[in-house]
Amino acid sequence: MRLRKQGPSASMATAYHRVTRSIRHTAPYRSSNDVAGAYDYVGDDYGRYADGDGLDNPSASTINRFAHADSIVWATICKAINELRDDGVTTLRVLDAGCGPGTWLARVVCQAHCLGLCIEAVGFDVAPGQLEIARKNAARIRPRHPRDTSKIKFLRHDLGEPLPWTDGHFHLVLCNYVVLNHLPKSVLPRAIRELCRVGSFRVVATVRALAGPPTGCIIGLDQVRDYREDCNRGKLALVLKDGTEHVVTFNLYGATSLKALFASHAAIVDLRAIDLFVSRFAPDANWTGNLVNALPGRQDVVQKLKEIEETLCRLPGWIDHGTHVLIVADPNAKATPSQRSDRSRR
Repeated sequence: MRLRKQGPSASMATAYHRVTRSIRHTAPYRSSNDVAGAYDYVGDDYGRYADGDGLDNPSASTINRFAHADSIVWATICKAINELRDDGVTTLRVLDAGCGPGTWLARVVCQAHCLGLCIEAVGFDVAPGQLEIARKNAARIRPRHPRDTSKIKFLRHDLGEPLPWTDGHFHLVLCNYVVLNHLPKSVLPRAIRELCRVGSFRVVATVRALAGPPTGCIIGLDQVRDYREDCNRGKLALVLKDGTEHVVTFNLYGATSLKALFASHAAIVDLRAIDLFVSRFAPDANWTGNLVNALPGRQDVVQKLKEIEETLCRLPGWIDHGTHVLIVADPNAKATPSQRSDRSRR
């Protein structure tokens, strides 16, 4: 695989011009269509790449190289749900912005059932094909909970547009992994404002880190033949092994900038790097899985890496070097007294 990352002053190669021929002439908000088309092209392969076996508890996964990062995000979500239940919430309202195949929303629904909570869950995405997968995945939850009264809805919506819900409608708002990276830079501030506006307790967002490892976004790098990242234009161009070409909006942001954007609308509860080391040493099931897993003392090494991460993950010099940055925000802390009163009645 050819992998190139080009900064603002780098010249564009001839082959890259062919792959990215539409970049310079693309209107700022056609980008969501490019992103939707790319994710729908890979279909179910995206979920297999991003979520592995898609278990209700991601920390239990044995085949997902991102299980460590997922387990940190999942612990954050579960903590918020437990706090809401302890505060007397009986019907949990959750929004997943950029839900993809619906894996995270399904996990939240199952967790709510385990805690005896009713749930109203909404997931939206720009990719209609991913939404169809999400609906099929959600349908599989029903037989496991025959008395289920939960409401789960998936709809097509663009995070770059205003969200069609009232202030503080959702207890919990999720926006995981590269969703915010796929927005044009000019759109990001108002998207964050909207996420905080419709949340009443927690906004949990993860964003691909500024100095993190490369990502194919839609599929694993083992399925990518050519990779070109143009930091100046905020575009990622991929040629997959089947020869298809995909260009998507892809911007990277430093933790300081992200903190400032969220802090304008919510109090920052946590800001940290996730997965500083573990996925870099994770076995690849297609190449080194058996060899790496058989190494003596491997589990001790992985545990030590996790301990080192917990020591470093919130230090300013390290936050931008994880795979992702995790931001947990409390939108109610920045609400006006009348907004707080209105939200408490819901």
